[in-house]
Amino acid sequence: MYKKIGISLLIASCLLNAKEFENEKFQMVAKNVDAIENIITATGDVVIYSPTYYLSANKIIYNKENETFELFDNVLVIKDNNIQTQSNYAFVDIKNDSVNQEPMFLQEQNNKVWINSKTSNKEKNEIELDSSIISSCDCLEPTWSIRASSADYDTKDKWINAYNPRLYVKDVPVFYSPYIGFPTDTTRRTGLLLPTLGYSGDEGFYYSQPIYFAPAHNYDIEVIPQVRTLRGNGVNIYYRYADSPDSMLKIKSGIFKENNDYFEENNLQNQEHYGFDLDYERRSIFSKNNSEDGFFTSINYLNDIEYITLENDDLTSTDKKVESKINYFYTTPEYYTGSYGRYYIDGTQESNSETLQQLPELQFHDYNKEVFDNLIYSFDSKFMNYTRPEGLTANVYEVSLPISYSEHFIDDYFYTFIENKTIISKYDYENFSTIRYEDGTLVQNRTTVGIGSDLIKPYENYFHTINLKAEYIVPKNLDEQGDLYKITTVTNSDKEKELKAFPIEQEEKNIKLSANQSLYDNSSLEQIVNHKISQSILYDEFDQPKLQDFENYVKFYHKFGNISGKIIYNVEDQQFVEDYANSVFTYQDLSLGLGYYESKETTNSDREDLESYRVSTSYKISKDYSLSYYQNYNLLENLKSREGISFNIDDSCWNLDLRVENEVVPTSRVDNDDEGIKQQIVYVTILLKPLGGIKQKYKTQEQN
Repeated sequence: MYKKIGISLLIASCLLNAKEFENEKFQMVAKNVDAIENIITATGDVVIYSPTYYLSANKIIYNKENETFELFDNVLVIKDNNIQTQSNYAFVDIKNDSVNQEPMFLQEQNNKVWINSKTSNKEKNEIELDSSIISSCDCLEPTWSIRASSADYDTKDKWINAYNPRLYVKDVPVFYSPYIGFPTDTTRRTGLLLPTLGYSGDEGFYYSQPIYFAPAHNYDIEVIPQVRTLRGNGVNIYYRYADSPDSMLKIKSGIFKENNDYFEENNLQNQEHYGFDLDYERRSIFSKNNSEDGFFTSINYLNDIEYITLENDDLTSTDKKVESKINYFYTTPEYYTGSYGRYYIDGTQESNSETLQQLPELQFHDYNKEVFDNLIYSFDSKFMNYTRPEGLTANVYEVSLPISYSEHFIDDYFYTFIENKTIISKYDYENFSTIRYEDGTLVQNRTTVGIGSDLIKPYENYFHTINLKAEYIVPKNLDEQGDLYKITTVTNSDKEKELKAFPIEQEEKNIKLSANQSLYDNSSLEQIVNHKISQSILYDEFDQPKLQDFENYVKFYHKFGNISGKIIYNVEDQQFVEDYANSVFTYQDLSLGLGYYESKETTNSDREDLESYRVSTSYKISKDYSLSYYQNYNLLENLKSREGISFNIDDSCWNLDLRVENEVVPTSRVDNDDEGIKQQIVYVTILLKPLGGIKQKYKTQEQN
């Protein structure tokens, strides 16, 4: 029969000098308990517990005077319901917060790392270990393990130092080092991140090693040097700083220098590739109560596109134009103000002097105000400064004033509305030389009359909504003065070609008919089907109506995903000018995504000839194994812009990712004609949790 001995008074009296445990109260359960003076001996499935400790063993001796526990056979020690150790023998010193065990098996609940050691000595937060095996895999047959002659573990900082470690895969040693240190959690800390190793026939061996610095909780620095033995070497530096809870600053800079042979053989534009990026976002700067504001900036500079491709392996766009922007907005329930700036670097040009910049754009918008019932107006004004060192520039001023009135009738089954919008635009041209330009003024008026209906009807298991709308739009230019693109210019003249940089939106009289209907589930309110159709009717210069684009869109949701598609038929050209289809399907361990897009250039359609498809699929072979494939294909150019297949093993203690990818990446090679280069790359990533891992990249093919 078990005896429960309440010894909280005994132990509390001897813990008055131990700061950490002065409020500790221990309870003991054992088959047999003997007490002789200051020594309490318990045998037979002994359990001692308190808010901090849980101790169990076949035999426990408690020394009242020294404030120690000595545990024998089948020893289990759990502290703070997190650190758990098992051993044959343990000596626990409560006063000094120390534990000696032999042999010892340690595991924490907060992570999956375990340590099997010949002996262990714990003082405060430090545990010294002798002849240890460390892993996070199954403890009986670990996939990987580290065997070290000695080690120490800081339970507070969650950091393990191992000396003379040998890395084993199963029972095979694969790596040795005099020392290795690694964390057991995901806390930000200074150290080395996953390196990348690789090889390519034209660039040689590749090595990149990120070095991470985390000196404070609100900023960090990452330095990534890289070496390509046959091509050159460089370095990228990242700085991240959160100066407030509502802001984030990111700075990136880098440089790479080509070897002379590689530079000359590949006919590159520059031997050194460098750049600088600054991104900053901050909200709630001046705003209070019902207002909101924010500052966003992204400043980017580079001397050629190689700066990006050498730093980012996943870049597949061949666009060589780089945009920098600075934006600020302030909004209240009454009005909105904004200031925007755009600066572009055109990598396709040797000089950026003719690239048009937008510095700045200012906007003020007054939200909808109700004059009286159903009569609403708003106000918007903009200023845009288009500038560049060489070529025509302009200051554009724009003011718009929309006024609308709406009314419901026939028990709110229908509504009608009328809107009149007046837009005044002013163009001040500068920086012209041989051809002189007269400042332009354009006053436009747009009147819209419409009728519509918003209906909903419930059924037993679902409900149906439908929105019908018809609009008659009459735009008119009330005043045209000066030089205005495609309004007062001669077709194909030099003046029109240069004014193309300042396009003016022109609209003809037209009618728009649209319908939007949906089915929703009654219980979950989730959408089942959405269907939209619209038809535009355009009036030509002789006021004759002509049917234009007919758009038909449908999206169907099912329990395994969704299917959607859209077609646009130009009635005047009697052709489908645009269509696309998408499908997302997930069933158990299989996922599939399909997409198709096509557009056609026709007489009355402002589109270009494009046709492509994309496919992506993945299958989870078992709990930890998955296989995926993806492809983007340009049907017109018979070109795979991206194709890849990957195999992933995500075990609880390790991860392996194999990926083979064909892609087209941009380049600064002089003779490339902006088409990019095709290359095939094999990626291998091995991660031992939480030890770390390595990334490997092998470029097997490359061609212009």
